[in-house]
Amino acid sequence: MALVVFVGSACASGHDVAMGGRRAVIGLDADTFQACAGIPTRTKRLDPRTEILSCELKNENIGGMDFKVPLVSGGFKIAGSGSYCHAIVRVADGKVAEVNYTGDNDDFVGKEGVCAPIMRGCLRAHGRDPEVKTANKGR
Repeated sequence: MALVVFVGSACASGHDVAMGGRRAVIGLDADTFQACAGIPTRTKRLDPRTEILSCELKNENIGGMDFKVPLVSGGFKIAGSGSYCHAIVRVADGKVAEVNYTGDNDDFVGKEGVCAPIMRGCLRAHGRDPEVKTANKGR
C-alpha cells in the first residue's frame, strides 16, 4: 500500500500538467510555443494581429468500464478517460495570449487531463514540469 501512495504522489496528474502548461505558455512567442507543443493541426487568422492555433490529440487509452441498461436510455462510464482534446491557443501580436481546452478531455483523476501531452513538452522545455522537479529533488 505504501508503494501505491509513493507512486501516486511522485507523478503529476494529467490535470496538473494541463493547468500548469496553460499558465506556462502564456506570453511565449508563437514559434517557441510550436517548438515545444508541436505544429498545430489547424490555424485561423482572425485579423492582422490575432491568430488561433488548434492543437488536437486523440486519446487511444480511454479504459474504464461502460455500463448500458437496455431499458434506460444512456449509461455511465466508471474510471475511464476522455477520448480527445483540442487545445485552442489564441496568439495576439505574435505571443500566446490565451489557452482553452475543449473536447471529451476529462480523465479519471481530474478535468482536462487528456490535454496533458499537448503541454507536457512545453513544461519540460522550460523547466516547469512537476514530474521533473519531483524526480530531481533527491539529487
